[in-house]
This record gives sequence, structure tokens and C-alpha cells, in this order.
Amino acid sequence: MNEENAKSIALKETDYCYVLACAWEGKANDSICLERIFTKGRCEEIRLAWWKDGKQTARPADIDAPNWIPLFAEAIKVGVFTEAEQLGMLKALLK
Repeated sequence: MNEENAKSIALKETDYCYVLACAWEGKANDSICLERIFTKGRCEEIRLAWWKDGKQTARPADIDAPNWIPLFAEAIKVGVFTEAEQLGMLKALLK
């Protein structure tokens, strides 16, 4: 994917990146999320972010273990991970 493609399908644009897919652990823009982003001028990345009151925080995004699985499942559902990435993760889990 190039930056032009990322811009055309982005859910949201920031100064830093285009958000391509986003799964929320709780309330949107006020909880932890897993995002697939395209950093401007660079590449696609997966980001675990913590949002509070509509703003991304500069602090680490910690999530308790029981909430990790539902967040991960939602991230798969909304397209944060590609099929190739999902297959790679499955292979790693089966080792």
C-alpha cells in the first residue's frame, strides 16, 4: 500500500498518520484501541493506543488480561490484521 491508497481509505487522518482500521476495548475515543495505521511517508503499522476524552495519551496503553482477547477478536473482525498476519499468528500459536 502506498500513501495515496491509505489516504483514500482512511477512517481518520492525523498529523502523523492515516487510521485504516480501529478496534476499541471500550467506548470509542475514551479507551484502549488496536489500530492499523499508515504513517505518513513511511509504512503500515499496528498501534496499541490509549485514548482519554477524545485525545490520544502519551502514556503506555495497559490492558488487563481478560479484556485482551475481546479486543484482539474485534481487531480481527474490523481488519486491523491482514489475512497473512492472522495466518502467521495462528501458526505461531500452534507451535
